[in-house]
Amino acid sequence: MEVNKEEAARCRDLGAEALRGGQCARAVKMFAKSLHLYPLPGVKALLGQAERKLSAQQQSEAGQQQSASSTTSGDNNNNHTTHQSSSSSFATGSRSSSSASMGAAAADVGADGRAYTPAQTAIVTQVLKSKEGGRGAHYRVLGVGTNADDAAIKKAYRKLALRLHPDKNSAPHADEAFKAVGLAYATLSDGRKRRIYDASGEEDPDNRGGGGGG
Repeated sequence: MEVNKEEAARCRDLGAEALRGGQCARAVKMFAKSLHLYPLPGVKALLGQAERKLSAQQQSEAGQQQSASSTTSGDNNNNHTTHQSSSSSFATGSRSSSSASMGAAAADVGADGRAYTPAQTAIVTQVLKSKEGGRGAHYRVLGVGTNADDAAIKKAYRKLALRLHPDKNSAPHADEAFKAVGLAYATLSDGRKRRIYDASGEEDPDNRGGGGGG
């Protein structure tokens, strides 16, 4: 059974790689094989995502073939037929656009094989950018003012920690953002550390001398 689990994990990783490369048919095959070998968590969702992308891809290809056929027909017929061809091409373009939108809305896949959404990527980027800019970064990371009370700081921390926890967010650098939020809360929720931070800008008052500016 353990051997099956390892092989299932290998198939899952191959499927994730294929999905990132746009090889939807191969991704579907690998995810299905992984599930058959061992029911790893998250693989079923990835299979569903791959099947949706494959369907959208097939619809787009079919639309392009129909458009090409309609254009050829328009070259050999009268103006009325040409008008019909244009209408068909417009409809095909709409379907292709819809298919592309479906693909863009679908989640990407992290290195661990789990899917993540554009919103999860955005919150990671927001937190990491907030660390930049020197003094006051901890307040920016949590999204609170410098006069925020303990309740506001705790509320902001809980909200961000839930969205950035490694078990919830597989976006690139999510672990780094999660640690930044944790350090900001540890500093600002402690009266002594917060006073030192406000006065000196030390990122971690318990490790003074280790580089500040947080």
